[in-house]
Amino acid sequence: MMDGAPETANQPTTVFEKVVEFVDERVGLKTLQAKMLNEPVPGGSRWAYVFGSCLLFIFIMQAITGVLLMFYYVPSTDHAYASTQYIIHEVDYGWFLLSYHFWGSSAMVVMVFAHMSQVFLWGAYKKPRELIWLVGLALFGLVMAFGFTGYLLPWDQRAYWATVVGVEIMDKTPIVGDFISRFLKGGPTPGQMTLSRFFVIHVMILPAALMALAGLHLFLFRKAGPAGPFRGTPEELKAKMDYFFPRQVWKDIVAMAAVFLTICTLAFIEPVVLLEQATPDPGDYHPEPEWYFLFLFQLLRLKIFAGEFGQFLGAVAIPGAFLLFLAALPFIDRSPERNIFKRPVALIGWLAIMTGIVVFTISAILNREFLD
Repeated sequence: MMDGAPETANQPTTVFEKVVEFVDERVGLKTLQAKMLNEPVPGGSRWAYVFGSCLLFIFIMQAITGVLLMFYYVPSTDHAYASTQYIIHEVDYGWFLLSYHFWGSSAMVVMVFAHMSQVFLWGAYKKPRELIWLVGLALFGLVMAFGFTGYLLPWDQRAYWATVVGVEIMDKTPIVGDFISRFLKGGPTPGQMTLSRFFVIHVMILPAALMALAGLHLFLFRKAGPAGPFRGTPEELKAKMDYFFPRQVWKDIVAMAAVFLTICTLAFIEPVVLLEQATPDPGDYHPEPEWYFLFLFQLLRLKIFAGEFGQFLGAVAIPGAFLLFLAALPFIDRSPERNIFKRPVALIGWLAIMTGIVVFTISAILNREFLD
């Protein structure tokens, strides 16, 4: 190369490359990309690590389908039902969008249950990951709130009475229960104020809160680093060290594709079908909440939870105490042992709780079919 000649090697030539170079100089895209993709994965890439990525993917798809539905949905008691029917019957592929959004909410509940179970069984809530666990519990609460608030929006009998049941359960909370119930209903019975408040919570407050907490969750995760599998010494896990790209990225993509195809299949096989428009009279309809609250609904039918105090005990005291226990768990369980097979109390407790949830959910479904 002659002296004074401009260097051309590795210089951006296309418009796209120039734009990337411009942004990279000011933001540090390449540095961020290297940091994200070159994250070490203790013990190597695993299918067990896909839950977080799948949850993020489901949320993004829920946001996209939710925005598309809002172009046609009218959040008023006079038009909510009609606009939902319009989406199903008149909008091109509207039935699929609504059904995908409906099944996507269920998929998000299933995935967050699976993710939290994995963290618990692997002992990944222990030092130095206590804050990750606490933020994860808050995210779990937001996911359940998404399902609860979104269920009312179609404004049919199923949505109306599921909300009535849910609000009545909240009403039993000491001190704040009455306020929460009156605030959500906005009157003596669910009506326009109820629908408006649920809509605002569902499409504005909860998404903002979830994005903020998800960002904090990711930051804390990057700070503490992956916990890795519960088996193997730190030296063994380090010897099997892998990087996020390309193997783990490939597994995440395959898992997200499987989740997407599963939700699409459910949307095609079981599309959303509305019942009659919501009225204060249930008629022949037997009120019940969405499936992921059925175990609690069935639990409250037991004789030991009869009466005002029994309902409070089953609906508020026991679930509240359990959530407080989960929040305190990282500070109670200070043992460095993470192997689940060497933690029999944790394993038996998890199995008992999961079995109870499954049994009560199936009992509620069988009871529904009997009544029908």
